[in-house]
Amino acid sequence: MKIIRKRFNDKIYCTGLIFLTVALIAFLIPELFPIDDEDEMIWFFLNHAITVGYFLTLWFSGRLRRGREGLHPFFLFLLMFLISAYALNRFIPIFEVSAPWFAVTIILCSVNYFAFAFIRIAPVPVRMVMFFLLGLSICCFLYMAIYILPFTGIGMLASFFFGISLHTLVPLLFFLYTIRLFRRSNARRKPYKLAFWSGIGITVLIVLVYTMLWGINVVQINRDYSRLSVRRGRDPYLPAWLQVAAHITPNPVTEKVLKAELVYTTFNGWDRLFFNFGSSLNWNEARKHDPLVMIASTVCGTTAMTGEERIHILKSLYDSRYEAEERLWSGDDLQTTHVQTSAHIWPRLRMAYTEKTVSVKNNSIVRRRGQWRNSQEAIYIFHLPEGAVVSSLSLWINDKEEKGILTTKAKADSAYKTIVGTERRDPSVVHWQEGNTVTVRVFPVMDNEERQFKLGITAPLSLEHGALIYRNIYFDGPSAGSTGEDVDISFETPPADLERSGIFSKGKDGQLTASGPYSADWQVSFKDEGLDHQIFSASNKTFTVAPYRKELAAADISDVYLDINSAWSKQEYNTVLALIRQKRIWVYVNEMMEQVTDQNKSDLFEQAAGRRFSLFPFFEVSQPVNAIVITKGVANSPSVDDLENTRFMDTLKGWLSGGQDVMLYNLGGELSPYMRTLKECRTFRYDQGDIAALKELLDAHRFPASIENDQRIVIESAGMTITETPGTEVSTAPDHLQRLFAYNHIMHAMGPRLLTGGEESDSLVAEAAASYVVTPLSSLVVLEKYEDYERFNIKDGNNSLKNASLKGKGAVPEPHEWALIVIGILLIVYLKFRPVSFKRVADI
Repeated sequence: MKIIRKRFNDKIYCTGLIFLTVALIAFLIPELFPIDDEDEMIWFFLNHAITVGYFLTLWFSGRLRRGREGLHPFFLFLLMFLISAYALNRFIPIFEVSAPWFAVTIILCSVNYFAFAFIRIAPVPVRMVMFFLLGLSICCFLYMAIYILPFTGIGMLASFFFGISLHTLVPLLFFLYTIRLFRRSNARRKPYKLAFWSGIGITVLIVLVYTMLWGINVVQINRDYSRLSVRRGRDPYLPAWLQVAAHITPNPVTEKVLKAELVYTTFNGWDRLFFNFGSSLNWNEARKHDPLVMIASTVCGTTAMTGEERIHILKSLYDSRYEAEERLWSGDDLQTTHVQTSAHIWPRLRMAYTEKTVSVKNNSIVRRRGQWRNSQEAIYIFHLPEGAVVSSLSLWINDKEEKGILTTKAKADSAYKTIVGTERRDPSVVHWQEGNTVTVRVFPVMDNEERQFKLGITAPLSLEHGALIYRNIYFDGPSAGSTGEDVDISFETPPADLERSGIFSKGKDGQLTASGPYSADWQVSFKDEGLDHQIFSASNKTFTVAPYRKELAAADISDVYLDINSAWSKQEYNTVLALIRQKRIWVYVNEMMEQVTDQNKSDLFEQAAGRRFSLFPFFEVSQPVNAIVITKGVANSPSVDDLENTRFMDTLKGWLSGGQDVMLYNLGGELSPYMRTLKECRTFRYDQGDIAALKELLDAHRFPASIENDQRIVIESAGMTITETPGTEVSTAPDHLQRLFAYNHIMHAMGPRLLTGGEESDSLVAEAAASYVVTPLSSLVVLEKYEDYERFNIKDGNNSLKNASLKGKGAVPEPHEWALIVIGILLIVYLKFRPVSFKRVADI
């Protein structure tokens, strides 16, 4: 207590505490509240004035002289100086935003400096920790002093300007006075020395280990890349970066090696050190300063791959496709603030309609008076269930909901890019993408303002082991770390054996509701009670549902191709080999199709299973009619889009143009993005199951046939078919039946043309327009004015289902049905009032 009283009786020290508190508040205000650049500069000068003021107080009071116990007050000054330096860094970014671990470390070290004024009253274990942190601090500030050394000379020369440039001396001052603090604080006692040097030693050890891991990764990547880049003998099917990605081991160090210079600051020549203000590459992630990355990259260098090649690998292995999405405007300051999920489920039709109403806010502000407002572009990627389709889009303009209009993808894209690129007004567009995803773009989201859009998705339910599952439709987009979500799920008929995630509570009429933080991963499941025979009728067409039953066709299989990757186990491999030993067996390794023999089977497996993913070359199948490919899914792998302009893709497109047909059997796991796209293109006859089910098919010499045609489509995940027949009947099902049929029929009809290209079919474009669904041929777009639609020749068709809605979830009567309804109403009125009329006549 004597130490505490002594400190708080020291007026100079107490003044320093007050100044430090005010300086910290002045630093945090621009972080917590939106202010413009001019006001932010005022807050910096307040920080700087407080720092200078306290230094002068120490100077004139004589506390800086030897023997006047000025060390602890001086550290209060240094902490103010550090806060002022970080405030200045907002305008002159010598350091990028610190990596989270480094920011926490600096805060801990700063608190530790303050605590040293009271070390004598701390228990011995606490003192040990404090000296350990002191050793860590000296390493951190030595690093910062070395990093900022090129600016220190300039800072000394320019110090006449209010001393602002002297902020470059802050790390050096901390380093020197930390040594002094150590010597003055019982440093002669062995335990404290051990703790101090342990802090230094462990820090150095961490840096050395990290640098070693970095070097191993860089050497491995560069060796594989160089070897594959100069491969002799023939032009490789796949680029070198893709081969590197197949053999790389994803881990935090590897990810940072790939993100060096894209995201993390590195020493890449003097120009990069002085003017490291970002990358020209399209990668939407805030730049960071990580001392471990800086040191490791300075010592061991970076990879030889270009930025574009590293982006391809990051997209493939780290699920980073959103960060690499093409942008017309920045979205750095955007945040998803709220998600409203409303869904209606038809259990007896195995389908659901979901509306996602998303609010996105721009947290930046107008930085200078008279400056252009900060317009940013919000981009979202929604992941849809297999067979699902976007069937509505809305954008709020001037607080009014404006519905989207369906048009061709080319027209929608042209209108959006023209308006966003030059006119900076209100469009929104949703485009189909391969792999069951769609992108939604909204512009502009102005500084300190919020925009809202709504996306409607018609989707089949997933039938799994006798249960129907509705899964949340999640998205990648602006940060959802503090996003709130409200969920409302209703059912057309009461579900049996309902099971739900813990976030839900049951409301009236069996509705499920939830409210809380946004979660991408929740689901609702219930017992499948079979399909009802329901009908939707429109435009002289009738749509009905029926259970999907596999129709087996003869399969004379002579060649079996094993698509092996890291998902396979050695036991599975051997079991499959024993099952198909009477047939020719092939494995694709080193861009060659190798036949499996007793002598090479182990070597082939080790080579193939060493790849994180596989891209099976269907064009290498010599006799597709008599061949089966056995695969196993890997979620993270390149997509077809990543393979564009490669010899592999050009060869595959040529093979697809020939209308080849091959059987594919999936032993388990989600199909890779590459396989998923080929499945959408109806490239192969498909089936999935375990090894026992595969044995039954092979023993029977049969395999499921493709039963889809222009009148019937299959939604395999829901275990149902939808059939279109000519004629008119009374509708008992919602219009979503037609929407699902149209989307899946268009995908079936386009087939390989999804990849190979070719002329668009007018009939398919018309089908998409009539059903109002987003497809590879069509997009939904919202423009600000009617004149904009006229200018880009975007017209809304009259004979279409229009945007889907929750309010319109029931069947829509046809014109003749309306006539029958009116006649029925008139008949009821007539029967009700007829006796009264007769009575009046009799009285007369």
